[in-house]
Amino acid sequence: MKALITGVTGFVGSYLCRRLLDAGCEVVGLARSIKTDDNEIRLISCDVTDEAHLRKVLKKEKPDQIYHLAGSAFVPFTIKEPRVTYNTIVNGTLSLYEALRGLDVAPKVLFVGSAAVYGEGSGSAFKESDLMKPVNPYAGAKACADLISEQYANTYEMNIIRVRPFNHTGPRQSPAFVCSSFAKQVAEIEIGATSELTVGNLNVKRDFLDVRDVVDAYFLLMEKGVSGEVYNVSSQQAVSVSDLLDLLTQLSKVKSLNIEVDPNKLRHNETPVKFGDSSKIRKEIGWEPTHKIEQTMSDLLDYWRMFIREGKGWKGQ
Repeated sequence: MKALITGVTGFVGSYLCRRLLDAGCEVVGLARSIKTDDNEIRLISCDVTDEAHLRKVLKKEKPDQIYHLAGSAFVPFTIKEPRVTYNTIVNGTLSLYEALRGLDVAPKVLFVGSAAVYGEGSGSAFKESDLMKPVNPYAGAKACADLISEQYANTYEMNIIRVRPFNHTGPRQSPAFVCSSFAKQVAEIEIGATSELTVGNLNVKRDFLDVRDVVDAYFLLMEKGVSGEVYNVSSQQAVSVSDLLDLLTQLSKVKSLNIEVDPNKLRHNETPVKFGDSSKIRKEIGWEPTHKIEQTMSDLLDYWRMFIREGKGWKGQ
C-alpha cells in the first residue's frame, strides 16, 4: 500500500507518517520545501497549487491513498495573509483533484478539513449536518475546499472522504498554539529562563484531542470511510483553557506561576464554548480516542523540557 501525504512536514504530517509506516505502508510526502531528514519516507518538493507538477508526481507514484493536509492552520497568519491562505487550501485542493481527474489512477483521498467551518459555537455539539458559517480566512478556505471535495465526489465519482477535526495538540506542536505555548512557557519558568506566563482568554472552552488519536481516525477513515461522506473527529466535550493551564501547573516543578494576560492574545467576540459530536465516526468506523487530556499535556510538557534542556529549540510545526 502506497500512501501520499500533502503538507507532510507539518505537525500532523509527522504523526501520520509514523502511523502509516507502522502499518507497513510505503509513504511519499509532498511539501513546498523539505525540512526533515526522515529517511523512512520519500520526500518530494512540490507546491500543491502546481497542477502540472502534481500530475507528473501522481502519474509516476500511482499512490493507493492520498492524505490531503496542505495548508496553514494558524488563524492569525491566515487573517494577515488571506490570499495565500485561499490559494493554498482552495486552489491546492482544486489542483489536486484536477490532476487526478486527468490521469488513469483512482486513489482514495482523505480531505482533511476543519471544524472551524462551523463558525461560532451555540452551546451544543456541532454535527456534520450543521451549516458551515466560517468567520475567518482559514475557516472560509477550508469550507470552500470542503465543498469542492463533496462536489468532485458527486460529479466525477472520485473516491473522496471529508473529515472535520476539532482542536488537537501534542508533542512537537508549534508554540503558536495555546497548549504548546503554555507547556513551553512552564518549561522555561522551571529553569528560570522567564518568570511570567502570558495567556489570552482562559475562560473559553474547546474540544481538545491528542494528535495521535486524530491520525488514528484518519487511518481508520481511509480503511472504512464512505466516499462522499463527512466525519467529525472530536472528544465530544468542551474543556476550558484554564483547566488545561491548571493541569500543567500541577505537573510543573514550580509551586506557583505568575500569570499575565497579553492583550495581543485576546480575540474579539470569541466563542465561549465549542465542541463536536463525533458519534458518526464512532458508530460507523469504530474509532475511539485513547489518550486522556492529562497524558497529552504531560507528554507535551516533557517534550518542551527535553528541548529546552538540550538547547535544541522548537523542531515541530
